Amino acid sequence: MSSRPPETGRRPETGRRPETGRPGSRAGWLLPAGVVLVTAVAGFTFRGFLPLPSSAAQSGSASASSVPVSTGRVVRTDVAERQAVSGTLGYRGIFSVSNELPAGIITWLPAAGRVIRRGQALYRIDGQSVTLLYGSVPAWRSFQPGMTPGADVRELDENLIALGFDPDRQITAGDQLGWATVAAIELWQRAHGMPETGSIALGEVAFLPGPLLVGSESASAGGPAGAGTAVLGGTSTTPSVLVSLTPGGPAARAGDSVLVTLPDGTTTVPGTVTSVGRVATVSAQGAAAAQGTGSSQSSGGTQTPQIPVTIGLGRASIGSGLDQAPVQVTITQAEDRGVLAVPVTALLAQPDGSYAVRTAGNRSRLIPVTTHLFDDVAGLVEVTGTGLVAGLIIEVAQG
Repeated sequence: MSSRPPETGRRPETGRRPETGRPGSRAGWLLPAGVVLVTAVAGFTFRGFLPLPSSAAQSGSASASSVPVSTGRVVRTDVAERQAVSGTLGYRGIFSVSNELPAGIITWLPAAGRVIRRGQALYRIDGQSVTLLYGSVPAWRSFQPGMTPGADVRELDENLIALGFDPDRQITAGDQLGWATVAAIELWQRAHGMPETGSIALGEVAFLPGPLLVGSESASAGGPAGAGTAVLGGTSTTPSVLVSLTPGGPAARAGDSVLVTLPDGTTTVPGTVTSVGRVATVSAQGAAAAQGTGSSQSSGGTQTPQIPVTIGLGRASIGSGLDQAPVQVTITQAEDRGVLAVPVTALLAQPDGSYAVRTAGNRSRLIPVTTHLFDDVAGLVEVTGTGLVAGLIIEVAQG
């Protein structure tokens, strides 16, 4: 390694970033008025990027020469400043299924953790199955010839087609129940051993937005169930992550891309912020603690209102048995594209509080730099400085 000029400062310890930045970099995002943000974890920090006092400059120069170094390159790339928060893995949507059949005895319920899909039985009353169909409009009346048009009729048409009970493609999905729908109902009834009436009584089918992951039973097999009695509950099968943000922490908005580290600590999957709550609330646990003290404070201090942020994981595979498991969410706070960057460990703190990098080779020299965004994930820092070019070989501290 080449000798170092006496004016060189020491390499900063990896950790705290310098208090510098470039005008125009997006440092955060605004949320709707009245929204208080929360973070579950204090996020992005760099420790020890502090300049040496002038009295320690010479000793720092001497100690710098003992730091083992390797080489790296100045690169042109995208640099993102990210912050990590804690989250909880779960499934999107919470649903409750109530009985609409005449009062009777529950003769079968699915076990918790089972997935019920379109056309399958949700539960049975007096041996009669209630079938799950997909749709956003709940079943609120019987389906029969001559009924008034409605969105529920269209939902029924779409489900009969999807289940294969319109083999000749006679149904045109719409709000009017026609002869083709009656014929499809009769095929459905025949397939399930029911009387072929061409009508569906209220309560024989239940509409939910999609498959149901059974989470709990509000009743038990062998017990009575009247009309309107909650029978079972559950969620969708779409994985999602819930996080809470605090004032002064990272911000998020719907549509933002994030990275989610699963409970194994190594698997990372992409996610998208699907919703940001508009009403700040205190958790039930926090509220109870506050009431116990007779004030707005718990034993741990003031209860901070929280804004729930929901993150969708798309089609990412998260494995089974991970409901309510803790995860880490990395949120991008600012990003600069196509900029020059160096490894964080290439930075040299100078006595005047500035930073520099050292070129490698027999004719090494210091190049003063200004730091901008730090990328925790990539271990890079965005820099600008006279003489910096992509591909330039520089010294990088090891360890």
